[in-house]
Amino acid sequence: MHPIMTLKDQITAAAIDLFSNKGIRRVSMDDVSRKANVSKRTLYDVFDDKEALLIEVLIKMREPFNEEIILLEKMADTALDVILQFNEKMLANPTMMMICDDFHEDIKRYPAAFDVILKSKHAAFDKIISLFRRGEQEAVFLSDINYDIISQMAQKQMSNTSPPEAFLKYSFEEVHNTMLFILLRGICTEAGRKILEKYTIKRKMRGQKDI
Repeated sequence: MHPIMTLKDQITAAAIDLFSNKGIRRVSMDDVSRKANVSKRTLYDVFDDKEALLIEVLIKMREPFNEEIILLEKMADTALDVILQFNEKMLANPTMMMICDDFHEDIKRYPAAFDVILKSKHAAFDKIISLFRRGEQEAVFLSDINYDIISQMAQKQMSNTSPPEAFLKYSFEEVHNTMLFILLRGICTEAGRKILEKYTIKRKMRGQKDI
């Protein structure tokens, strides 16, 4: 049974769709009210201004990530499994990842909303570090690695929605997975590489079925 969508949820969902595809600057509050099928007065009854709406959008957009990580940390066998399964979930749900370039540029105009982005990035950094440390204890990740550097690289790869122009002939999934698996292979122990190989085989089999 699906939860009943509140008016706030209805407006936020409409705003997520618009901001994700058009950026922030090119979306007006009129656009949001039309998309949400509410009057502009109702919109401003719920959200004081565009930045307040944007902050709620950012919070809602992070919820699937947070919920998925919490679940995987409880269910997955190792930290490496958490990372790999989380990656599969993201790729299976493009709305969790695909945000137009203008969004990232436009948000700098909204200090309070941009602060939410920064705090989210810090939280992601801490989470990745904790997974690498867990992986060390589980002997799936090497223990002589500077994981501060690796976590920055992993976070950059996870959030990279615009591959270089030279990669445009390849699918986003192929570029993303190639870079991520190269990074992971470099820090895996022999036990970690065996886990990684299972996911690689599974991914290849899935690709053959799609042909």
